Amino acid sequence: MRRILFLAAHPAFPAITGADLRNWQNASAAAKLGPVRFVSVLAAPEGSASPAGIEVRHLGGAAASLYRPVAGLSSIDLHIEPPMLSAFAAMLADFRPDTVVVEHLGLHPFLRLAGESGARLVLDLHNVESHLAAQIPLRRDWFGTKRRRDSRAIAEIEAAAIARVDQVWCCSADDAGRLAARGLGEAIVVPNGLPRPETAPVALGAVPPPPGPELLFIGHLGYKPNIAACGRLARRILPRLRLRLPEARLTLAGRHPARRVRRLAAAGVRIVADPDELAPLLASAHIAVVPLTSGGGTRFKIVEAMAWGLPVVATRLAAEGLGLADGEDLLLAESDRVFADTIESLWRDEGRRAALRSRAHAAAWQRFGPEPIERAVLGALRALAAPGAVPNP
Repeated sequence: MRRILFLAAHPAFPAITGADLRNWQNASAAAKLGPVRFVSVLAAPEGSASPAGIEVRHLGGAAASLYRPVAGLSSIDLHIEPPMLSAFAAMLADFRPDTVVVEHLGLHPFLRLAGESGARLVLDLHNVESHLAAQIPLRRDWFGTKRRRDSRAIAEIEAAAIARVDQVWCCSADDAGRLAARGLGEAIVVPNGLPRPETAPVALGAVPPPPGPELLFIGHLGYKPNIAACGRLARRILPRLRLRLPEARLTLAGRHPARRVRRLAAAGVRIVADPDELAPLLASAHIAVVPLTSGGGTRFKIVEAMAWGLPVVATRLAAEGLGLADGEDLLLAESDRVFADTIESLWRDEGRRAALRSRAHAAAWQRFGPEPIERAVLGALRALAAPGAVPNP
């Protein structure tokens, strides 16, 4: 029986962000091996429930302090106060884990304590942060403050953190390849799984009726790459499409829409802010559209759309890391013109749309459903405990 402790910045129960969903899937799978304690810096909302076999604790941090910029630290660093380190040390002594999984590179100050406990260490990089910082050098943090992301400093922190741990997890083969190319060892790919699998249809349902097409984009609408994608869809791609398909409509749905996104509401464009449920939106759409040109990680929005039987039209970067085949699992497009042309062609060809719908649904469940994700997590953890297992070089 294994005793596994997960450390994350945010609580995973309830899962709100993509990182929360990943932590939820990984901790839930690990609970098959023995007791799991999930420790977050921030506390979960009062009354939040967690799955059986998972004990939830927190370190008493406050978001306003955790994300406060501190002179001399990099933009990936979180503001970790001494009481948090002391509380974590007490939890290690009390729980006595044989494995500690640390999620988020900003939590690297906790790695020393985790290593001193004698536990095997896993660093879960749901992004290669240095690569992401090079794509998005300037961002607004949780409180609207602009912060320049220093990719060189972040790369040094990544390398030092990886040198401390026994195993590294990445969400895609592309990210694992980026680390290998820098001589940082071989990472294990633990993909992001299907969000909310209990709500997605195991068998395909009925196709929404015309008029259409009804296009759908789901994501955090305050995240800079998503804001840019929304603007591109509403101002450039949809107008091109409506010249040929006047009934085409677009829904932009997600948490915390930025002012720039809210201003996109117009004829044919609907903004759904902070939806309580995504199922009605997914069930009523014809095509999922993801024209991202920057950003990191593996996109939950694509996997979830496919699981609902939505054909997906996306940029190559948006689908990066998923291992999906263009023309079979989804359709790739880059320019605004090709994006609009691809959507129109797909809409006019009912047979092709039905075939893509069926293949997308099957691929989502076979590659990203609960069972394959559980196999990946358990396989990684068992390899870590196997006789002769050596630390990450």
